[in-house]
Amino acid sequence: MVVLSVLRPSIQGGRSLLLRACTRAQLLAKTSKTPTTVVVRQMGDHKKTLEVVPSRFEWERWKDDMHFFIIIGMVPMLALIFYANVFVGPAELSDVPEDYEPKHWEYHKGPIVRFLAKHVYESPEKRYERTLHILHEQNEKRKFKQLDKKVKDLMSSRQDYKGWYYVPMDKSRIDRAKEATEYDIKLHGTR
Repeated sequence: MVVLSVLRPSIQGGRSLLLRACTRAQLLAKTSKTPTTVVVRQMGDHKKTLEVVPSRFEWERWKDDMHFFIIIGMVPMLALIFYANVFVGPAELSDVPEDYEPKHWEYHKGPIVRFLAKHVYESPEKRYERTLHILHEQNEKRKFKQLDKKVKDLMSSRQDYKGWYYVPMDKSRIDRAKEATEYDIKLHGTR
């Protein structure tokens, strides 16, 4: 079996050599002296090569998707912007009654910005309050760190130790336990 597989390429090469050697003249001599039609096998001898080019499928798909989403997103958005600017228009200043407090979105000029300020963005008062809360928490942390540092400094200067045994309790529980103990003593006479 090994010998046959070794000889295989040479046999194939020999067969292709034989086929190439058969020219039109040899075929004419074999068939007849004056043939009307001769069948000649070409075997792809014209040496045309297929050029391998990268696929354009991904590019075409991306381009089609981009056009699709631009049409879906941009066209309605442009129509809305056109409608808001042409038919609604910018806000105009007018006299405000004495007892009326304007809302925070009423300070903006354009209709789209007013809509976003009213329904999407949060009010400046809310942002201000949140910022104050964050600053208050940071200030409290800073105070606790200062107090902790002071306690550690005093403990080291007085050669004191930490009181791990101290557990803060609710005074009302202690009072209720004392009352329950007194009630039991009153009922039973002893503890």
